[in-house]
Amino acid sequence: MTKSGQGEATPEYLTHREVAALLRTSENALHVAYTKRKPHLPPRHKFGRRLLYKRVEVEACIKPLPQ
Repeated sequence: MTKSGQGEATPEYLTHREVAALLRTSENALHVAYTKRKPHLPPRHKFGRRLLYKRVEVEACIKPLPQ
């Protein structure tokens, strides 16, 4: 785990539910978007049977692109 500036522990990897909340969408909508292979979604990493997302990759997909 990594530490944030306020001293709180933040996980390096997020679950499907946490990513859906961070992206302000439902878990089902996130699943459907991956099923349709939307290019703007962060990559998933498989650990055993679990799919997890790197926090930095999720945050990078949220940031607006420079114009």
